[in-house]
Amino acid sequence: MTESAEIEVQEARLEDQGRLGALLQKHWKPTLERELAAAAAAGAEVPPVDDELMAADDFYFSRIDLMNCCYFARAGDETIGVAAVNPYTTELQFVVVEPAWRRRGIGRRLVECCLKELRTRGVGHVKADLPAALADAGAEAFLRAVGFGEIRRTVRLGRRVG
Repeated sequence: MTESAEIEVQEARLEDQGRLGALLQKHWKPTLERELAAAAAAGAEVPPVDDELMAADDFYFSRIDLMNCCYFARAGDETIGVAAVNPYTTELQFVVVEPAWRRRGIGRRLVECCLKELRTRGVGHVKADLPAALADAGAEAFLRAVGFGEIRRTVRLGRRVG
């Protein structure tokens, strides 16, 4: 971590896919492993974790040019955070900030960039699901700190069909 580096936030482009995908995969993998293990324990057939991560990477970043609502933060050459909102579903897809860079307002800046873009499109409301929006235990506290409020509590259940 470079303490003296200026933190720059910029809109993501398709060519940023590699740097952003690597950051997301690093932080999502532990959460995804827990979710898939719970699904398997409930009897669901689950794909390998790496397959699921690659599918998510392809889904989110092959559409950056269409979404145009994805921002990342960097300090020098180091990518330290990323956030994206799907402007069509108005859902916060993810916010990830490297642990060493947290509690400096980076996540807030990323979310504000996404919200500013949504406002220019005339969108009046955005939602976020937990734990999908953020990959750690601080997700709810962070979302509340940046102005999100609870709409309803949900429980996701699954069952084998065959």
